[in-house]
Amino acid sequence: MIGIILAIAYTALFIFIILKINFFKSELLSRKFIVLIFILKIIAGTALWFVYTRLYTDRLSADIFKYFDDGKIMYNTLFSKPLDYFKMLLGIPDSSLQHYYDDDMRNWTRSFNHNLYNENRTLIRFNALVDIFSFGNYHVHTVFICFLSLMGLMGIFKTFSSFLTNKKKELLLAVFLLPSVLFWGSGVLKEGLILFSLGMCIYHFHKLLNEKISIKRLVLLFLFLFLLAITKIYILLIILPAFIAYAWILKTQNKLPEIKYLIVFVVYFFLGLVIPKYNFSFMLMDQQRQAINIAKGGSYLANINADKFIYIDPKIENRIIRLKEKPGYCKIALSVSYVSWNLKTSRDSVYVKNSTDTCTYWVYYDQSAAGSSINIPHLDGTFFSLVKNSPLAFLNVAFRPSIFEAKNPLMLISAIENLFIVFFICICIFFYSKKIANRHLFYFCLCIVILLFVLIGITTPILGAAVRYKIPGLPFLLIGFLFLLDKEKLLQKIPFLKKYIG
Repeated sequence: MIGIILAIAYTALFIFIILKINFFKSELLSRKFIVLIFILKIIAGTALWFVYTRLYTDRLSADIFKYFDDGKIMYNTLFSKPLDYFKMLLGIPDSSLQHYYDDDMRNWTRSFNHNLYNENRTLIRFNALVDIFSFGNYHVHTVFICFLSLMGLMGIFKTFSSFLTNKKKELLLAVFLLPSVLFWGSGVLKEGLILFSLGMCIYHFHKLLNEKISIKRLVLLFLFLFLLAITKIYILLIILPAFIAYAWILKTQNKLPEIKYLIVFVVYFFLGLVIPKYNFSFMLMDQQRQAINIAKGGSYLANINADKFIYIDPKIENRIIRLKEKPGYCKIALSVSYVSWNLKTSRDSVYVKNSTDTCTYWVYYDQSAAGSSINIPHLDGTFFSLVKNSPLAFLNVAFRPSIFEAKNPLMLISAIENLFIVFFICICIFFYSKKIANRHLFYFCLCIVILLFVLIGITTPILGAAVRYKIPGLPFLLIGFLFLLDKEKLLQKIPFLKKYIG
């Protein structure tokens, strides 16, 4: 009960902020309507909580709870050892903190990250910070994430609204009201932080290029770029070339935008291929391999000290014995068959028919097979295979699931949304403007969407996961095609639409 009271109180506080600060002021959108969207987001975030408490009840595998629970472990140290709390929150290195990460938290450590920052930690720290205000009550976290993601979406809306003043209702729908964005972007998930940091990056970058440069705005831009980097690094890598091309075009009177985008992306990909520290083609292949294995289901176990990785088939029941005294760790049940290979090289596979192994393993994944898995073309670690498989990867993410692939209500809603998006794109192409104003912004949106959807399609063999991962790109997909649409031509051909979008 106290959690609900706190959630209502913070909702009222954020509504007051929306009504008072200038950031939420817009000539195309009333503050009262923004408040309505905020309340709608809270309802959507609460619906997501309901789904994962009543329908999918495994708390250990639910993303909305995994990082929330780890955040609460960090928060609890505030009362017993406050210095430890602030060290963990701020990322201050201290070997004495390792027992919190290894013994208490389940999602802090991830061995398979190619020496990149483990982005799970950002959401854990976010929850640990919000716990100060929520006292550990989940629904308050929903309110906070809804407000932050609303700010990010507002940043996107304000950036493009000055270019689409005659398409206010369409822009409103594209940014705020797509079901997937509303649902997944309102839960206590990385997607909420991604929308916040991405929207604020685009807003402040646009302001810096079109207004007088200020130190304050420059600092804010770098802060949001940093937040985006530690929340989802590949989103940052996707928007950087789009930012560079956009700035170049704007500073050269919008001349030859197609050529400049092409030059920037060719140079960007070339630099990505020659950086000696990272082999991005191999990293994507390895990420894809891991995702395909996880989609198959089963138990994936790791022993870092022995450089050993284990896979146990999901058809084998009672295959692992979890250790109560060491959460997140287990032993393999006796007589269970499994496959093992070297943790570092992913080679030297060995099949064991009847296990006698008594070692302790970290549980990387333990789940049933994914219900919405699809076949995706396998990468071979070369740039050529990445390019060859990109078109199918893009199509899988952009237009699936279809109605015939929907196996549950959430997938059905996404399938209907995809039908709407296809219809919307067809309308924009059929009633396209012969003279596209600000066509460089069309390329800006399209580049973000193509790169994001290809990356997701290459590395995600689960439709349900792809639906969620693609939501940062959906507003840009629709906004991009809004630049193509000749609204006057559309209303002349279909007059009854004036009642709805006139």
